[in-house]
Amino acid sequence: MSFFDIFLIIGFIILVVLRVPVCLCMLLTAFCYSLMSGALPISYVTQTMVSSVSSFTMLAVPLFMAVGELMNATGVTEKLFDFADCLVGHIRGGLAHVNILASLFFSGVSGSAAADAAGLGNIEIKAMTEKGFDKEFAVGVTAASSIIGPIFPPSGPMLVFGTLASISVGSLFMGGVTVGIIMTIFLMVAVYIITKGKNYPVRKRAKLKEIWSSFKVSFWALLMPPLLMVGMTTGIVTTTEVAALALLYALFLGTVVYRKLTIKKMVEIMRKVIESVGMIMMLISAGSVFAGMLGVQRVPANVGNVLFNLTDNKYILILIILAFILFLGTFMETTAAILICVPLLMPIVTQIGMDPVQFGIMVIFGLMIGLLTPPMAICLFITSKIGGISFESSFKAVRVYYIVFIIILLMVAFIPQLTLWLPRLLYGSL
Repeated sequence: MSFFDIFLIIGFIILVVLRVPVCLCMLLTAFCYSLMSGALPISYVTQTMVSSVSSFTMLAVPLFMAVGELMNATGVTEKLFDFADCLVGHIRGGLAHVNILASLFFSGVSGSAAADAAGLGNIEIKAMTEKGFDKEFAVGVTAASSIIGPIFPPSGPMLVFGTLASISVGSLFMGGVTVGIIMTIFLMVAVYIITKGKNYPVRKRAKLKEIWSSFKVSFWALLMPPLLMVGMTTGIVTTTEVAALALLYALFLGTVVYRKLTIKKMVEIMRKVIESVGMIMMLISAGSVFAGMLGVQRVPANVGNVLFNLTDNKYILILIILAFILFLGTFMETTAAILICVPLLMPIVTQIGMDPVQFGIMVIFGLMIGLLTPPMAICLFITSKIGGISFESSFKAVRVYYIVFIIILLMVAFIPQLTLWLPRLLYGSL
């Protein structure tokens, strides 16, 4: 590796350790590189920052974020929770199963782990503790189920990954359907095992009439994910157009169906979305500049050569890549981590024959585990605050679910059909 390779990597790591914001870490490193090496003009930095966020596909990011905020503000989360309670509240573990199933339902309209943890978390943790569940258990299962959001479509991280890697966002979405359902099933099995011997309350099995009544109330919210999938899979609309339609549909639910959307709420929603979008777009623009610098210095190729010199065994290389992704997710925001993983690892996984869609879901799922792992652990911070317990207690409560997530991550990494059968069925060969 050349001096500039070392400078790019070491300089970036030093800035991260000094707790400089990640977007500034990327920009400062890239700016210093362009001044020192002379390989690229300074204008490259500004031009790349603008061009990276001006694509049509990237418009879907703020649109889907607005959808999630609207669903939270208009009471959709309560209706989804009540419907899930009717379906699975009678199983051993009671509201813990409701918690997980509600996260699957809500992920179909939010696509965000933080939105799930904050929106559903308030309802779920309160309901569970009032019924007699331990606070730690309620917080742990809420945090664990929240990461279904970015796996099951629509997904903000998948939008970012697909745009950066120039692969079909629709294929990523469809690949995430199977994994999201498997996560739900595995978590419910884990809860069933964990609650054995514990006297946690369960509700009386709901009658068909009660299930039907709850379904009618939540029908319009449940209709959104199928509509989005039909739109994407049939090719009638693009991913960005789907996001725009989803926003219109969310506005329709808030103003016409549930009638809970006020001007005051709308202003607050837009404020939250603008703040989040500003942060994400800054990360993407800075990351694109940093990725360009890595490409000029052939850092991905050099890293690949180092790995292939260590071993040429495909499965060992995948395990090394998984370890890197898990490590990255523990201290870096998801979008920033994706911006590093795509240029650095995509050439390597392509060389070993892994499909980009499979790789994308593997990266996103691995980074989602980081949302539950200190020091980053955004979802744990949110749920521990809602539950009123210490961060340390919430981490102890969520540790048991790591076994489930690591098993699923290994399945995603080593069983390509798991993530590729549905995209291939709907879109043909990838």
